[in-house]
Amino acid sequence: MKNKLSYLIGSMMSNFGDGIQQIAIMWYIYHLTGKALSIGFMIAIYYLPSILLTPFVSVYVDHHKSKNMVITTDIFRFLIVLGMSILLLLKIESTFLVYFLQFLLAVCYTIYKPAEQSFIKESFYDQEIPYVISKSSSLNEVALIVGSAVSGVFLIKLSLAASILINSLSFLVPAFLFMFIKSRNEKTVRQTKIHYVSELISGWNFINQRDGMKYLLFLSILNSISIQMTTTILLPLANDFKGGSALYSFFDISFAIGGIVAGFIIPFFLKKFKQQAIIFTMTGMAVSSILLRFNRSEMTAAILIFFLGLFTMSHLVLTQTFIQLNSPKEYIGRVVGLRTILASLVKISAALSTGILISMVGITNIFLLFSLVIIACFFTLKGLKKVKLPELIS
Repeated sequence: MKNKLSYLIGSMMSNFGDGIQQIAIMWYIYHLTGKALSIGFMIAIYYLPSILLTPFVSVYVDHHKSKNMVITTDIFRFLIVLGMSILLLLKIESTFLVYFLQFLLAVCYTIYKPAEQSFIKESFYDQEIPYVISKSSSLNEVALIVGSAVSGVFLIKLSLAASILINSLSFLVPAFLFMFIKSRNEKTVRQTKIHYVSELISGWNFINQRDGMKYLLFLSILNSISIQMTTTILLPLANDFKGGSALYSFFDISFAIGGIVAGFIIPFFLKKFKQQAIIFTMTGMAVSSILLRFNRSEMTAAILIFFLGLFTMSHLVLTQTFIQLNSPKEYIGRVVGLRTILASLVKISAALSTGILISMVGITNIFLLFSLVIIACFFTLKGLKKVKLPELIS
């Protein structure tokens, strides 16, 4: 119980800081340059290390103790964000320095992502993992929303420097809490030279030979498409309703609340239906999208977006859980690394294609196209039979 509490609070604090960071740093770079392009550049910088470094980082994670890595990475993130706040206090305004610090944060995140998943694998029994992943998903979404909300208040009542300083502490607190988490399933670390190419090939061979693993990675693409599609389309959809920024915020919150609820209900469906729970999430995403295509009411649209968020994040939690339970601790870093690369490529592609298709086929038809993609995926469901699960008792 102590492990669960320490991890959930630490993870929630980190996401609270991310919420502050998203608003504060984007506001600052826009204020500094006066160009919307600078925000897009900041986002690109954040994704680039993930695509380039993840293959090598994932191998490194599989050969080192993940607890040390997540703690060290959080401490480095604390120092980087603290450096941002000091620059602001000293009134040193440099676009290059902001981009550089953002790049360093992106490198840290690239290391942290597979290390965190390996940390979960080493810190909890298989029976505990569904609970940990589902609850952290909901709590992290709440923390992200709260962080984004209070960031605006901090910017008004305090200052940008104070906001960034508070954000830096959100990395230090998890590092402290994670120190008290005891390993339940620690991997054996061999003090030998790492041959990255051969280890990457070994990781791919594991994915290729493990029953159901390639199919799980394929399923994980669906929630990446849905998340990025929704993120891209909500503002044009709100404008289509003549609702402006207020309606856009309402839609965005509806999707987020759906994601929060998902973490609390998915353990029930996972226990009761096991692998077949994936059918519910895919059906839910498809039906929500089809109804959004033909809907003409703002309130109904918000309700349907809530359900789209509910089923999308439920799908995310399920695929993450299945991947965790089907990956031994010696390979979890490489498996998660490959999933991270796929997710990054899919999100970039989905964002670009959604933007292009909006002008070609219209806003609501995007939902119809997505539903057709999901329906096509139903013809692949025989792959679920290959996915193995242990008894889930907690």
